[in-house]
Amino acid sequence: MFLHDLFDWTNAGVGAAGLALTAGAFWQATGAKKAAQEARDAVWKREAASSLAEIERIAAEFAVWVELERPKEAAVRGRDLAARIPRDRARFERFLNGDSDKLRLLESVYADLAVQVFSTAFLEDKGKLQAAIEDVNAANRELNEVYGRLLGRLDEEES
Repeated sequence: MFLHDLFDWTNAGVGAAGLALTAGAFWQATGAKKAAQEARDAVWKREAASSLAEIERIAAEFAVWVELERPKEAAVRGRDLAARIPRDRARFERFLNGDSDKLRLLESVYADLAVQVFSTAFLEDKGKLQAAIEDVNAANRELNEVYGRLLGRLDEEES
């Protein structure tokens, strides 16, 4: 009888130890899942910043081509912006917060400017050229603000 009771108590002890190990493994898995989610979000935010940096570079080239009165090159860069902004805006929308609407507006501004710059009257009318330069610079400033806010949020989260 004593052996039978000892066997039951041993089984109960092993079962309790197994339950404790399972609970510990579950607790660690939950922590690992949270860490993985945070790492994934950090990578996405960095990629969003990188994409906006590339858009900002293209926008700067667009401004240079407009100022140099090179309508074909400017139109290509304007179309690049009009194509790239919606893709990246949709891809990183949850990290952009309210700036997603601002990018939607900038997308249409750059598309309109690309068409305007490519028109034949662009080089002939200095008033249109100056207006286009001002519009491009204003759009670039707004794009820089969006990029700056994203970088600011990244810096806040890292601290």
